[in-house]
Amino acid sequence: MAYIPLHKKRIRQGSGEVKLQLTSMMDMFTIILVFLLKTYSTQGQLINPSQNLTLPVSQTQHPPEVGLDVTVSTQRILVNGKSVEQIETIARQEQYLIPKLQNELLKYANQAEQMEKNYGVKFSGKVTIQGDKRLPYRYLMKVMYTCAQSKYPNMRFVVYMEE
Repeated sequence: MAYIPLHKKRIRQGSGEVKLQLTSMMDMFTIILVFLLKTYSTQGQLINPSQNLTLPVSQTQHPPEVGLDVTVSTQRILVNGKSVEQIETIARQEQYLIPKLQNELLKYANQAEQMEKNYGVKFSGKVTIQGDKRLPYRYLMKVMYTCAQSKYPNMRFVVYMEE
């Protein structure tokens, strides 16, 4: 008796076309996407250092915080990029309070307090001070004193982080 197989295997002759397997490629893209999302910094650059400044170097480990920007260069004092006072003017005065700087800071503080009243946005009183490293310490003391007297007691200095 001859053996007759019940199921014959048929050899398919295709058109010679190769189909791409997308499953492994999708797995690879998912892994890359997860890696990029985990390493992406959501903070970005919070502070743009002024081009006319040479900031001091520090070993700080604290990230920068957002606040009102006060820049003290060797020529002038700026608040949010707007020139307020010349350095030579504060160099000649004996008192610690800088009136023009105080007026500008109070203007921003009053606006922030009004926003807190109207919209509930908390006024933190934070100010970030960018000071040139060649600047005499007494000038920075005058700026800090004026900030404290103008409703901005939370001061942070912008520095380059030492690597």
